[in-house]
Amino acid sequence: MLSETETQKNTLFSDVPRSFKSDRIIQSFFMNEENVRLYTNSRNGIKESKYELEERFRKHFFQVRFITFLVNTIKYCTIDQLRNQQKRNSRFALIFDQPLSEEQETSTLGEMLGNHQDDFLENLITDPATFESSLQNESLAHAFSKLSEKQRLTITLRYALGYKDNEIARMLGVSAQAVGKTKNAALKKLKVLLMEGG
Repeated sequence: MLSETETQKNTLFSDVPRSFKSDRIIQSFFMNEENVRLYTNSRNGIKESKYELEERFRKHFFQVRFITFLVNTIKYCTIDQLRNQQKRNSRFALIFDQPLSEEQETSTLGEMLGNHQDDFLENLITDPATFESSLQNESLAHAFSKLSEKQRLTITLRYALGYKDNEIARMLGVSAQAVGKTKNAALKKLKVLLMEGG
């Protein structure tokens, strides 16, 4: 035996087009028993029920659209964030405070180089070969030896002596952008070599 509300629902959807029946907004609106009752009363000519039903549907429709707007906003912000992260990762291939490999917990390049910073300053390493021989991590030393001469010199000046890009540019007689490009290419190559095992 069907309840009064279920009977009203069956009556409600009996004489409406199929597209109306399958509309999710309409279906969710009539999940509320009070809305079904108001619809039945409005069909029976009660004007107050009709006005209240229309007001309730306006609020329901606004709520659905607002939630859809929020969901889409979150979705597209997430996509933008992921794109920016991918751009950042490709632009800054090796960052000192991030692990060298994502698969396993490894020390960062900053830690590898930073552990010996005092020795660098004491000996004032200006020669890439001296810098390379001072590296106690064999993988890092081997990866460093694979860099081009210009890359090795730039990395030595930047990380052994702590010069800034514009200072290195003045020393080498090139632009700061060229120094930055050489440094980023060297760091990217170091990361690849270290992940491959040197």
